[in-house]
Amino acid sequence: MMLVPLKPYDIDLLRSADVLGHCVLRSSEEMLEFMYEDIKLTLYRNGNLMFYHYTDIEHGYKIADVVLGMLTT
Repeated sequence: MMLVPLKPYDIDLLRSADVLGHCVLRSSEEMLEFMYEDIKLTLYRNGNLMFYHYTDIEHGYKIADVVLGMLTT
């Protein structure tokens, strides 16, 4: 499942990797792969968030709000 924000972001993914710390699986300037609530996620610079093997859209939006809130403030 991929969730796309209403407005695109320009997220500094290397700084975001520092914020997320130990849950980061891999990171680059283009994408950040990490675990959140036992769900594998990939965040892209524009704020798109890919959920692997996860289909609960309502909870996904809540996760996206939390993750983007942590990384864009």
